[in-house]
Amino acid sequence: MHFYRLLNILSIDVVLGSVCCAAWFANYFDVELRVYALLCLGLTVWIIYSADHLMDAVKVKGEASTLRHKFHQQHFKPLIIVLLLASIADFILLFFIRAQVLQAGIFLICIVIIYLLVSRWLTYLKEFAVAGLYCGGVLLPALSLKESGLVEGDLFVLLCFFLTALINVIMFAWFDHEADIRDGNNSFSTKFGKDFTRELLLLLLLLQGILLITLVVIKSFFPVIVFVSMNSILYLLFVRSTDFKRAEYYRLLGDAVFLIPAIFLLV
Repeated sequence: MHFYRLLNILSIDVVLGSVCCAAWFANYFDVELRVYALLCLGLTVWIIYSADHLMDAVKVKGEASTLRHKFHQQHFKPLIIVLLLASIADFILLFFIRAQVLQAGIFLICIVIIYLLVSRWLTYLKEFAVAGLYCGGVLLPALSLKESGLVEGDLFVLLCFFLTALINVIMFAWFDHEADIRDGNNSFSTKFGKDFTRELLLLLLLLQGILLITLVVIKSFFPVIVFVSMNSILYLLFVRSTDFKRAEYYRLLGDAVFLIPAIFLLV
């Protein structure tokens, strides 16, 4: 548990989750991904998340309230060095990925740079931006290599994945409400209040349920099993929030949901 918590604090479980989801979508859209694309995706996700956490840690006056920001405060300089090395490695990997993925990746990187520059002013839009960028990074390799267009069922699958990511980040903001207020961090929950955020989460979970039923109706059963598994865990975190808030267990389980697609790849 201590080892996994360290992986979570360093966002390595998020990296593994993004790679697992990208591989699952490649399998779903029947495209072949090279290992270079997955490595580049993993490094890019880690760079974005780590840079975001380091910027948040710097903004906190005094000792941070959350374990993640506290760790990034205490190990700020070593993490900066690792971040620079990861950026160099990520740049080198760009020369080994296919042209279609590279072109789409350069466009997404530009958006990410803009996000990092303006993130402190996004306030309540930050969670929506993070969910969108995460989905963009995960879907980019498979969609850029897909030769045929998207059919109706594909659009519902993509929307279900975006909603899963959005529920995840908004739920984290809901859990971190008090800590963010103490540390002066902006989030959807601190902007609109914890009660309104809870109601939004209920609405998003309900909408997700409707989308999953729609997928069953159009006979896309395999994606439904994956998303039901992922969102059932998020729903469990929501209804048992008091239990999972202790020692930030919600982060460990909440980020682990994106590892679930790997199980279905092995089946």
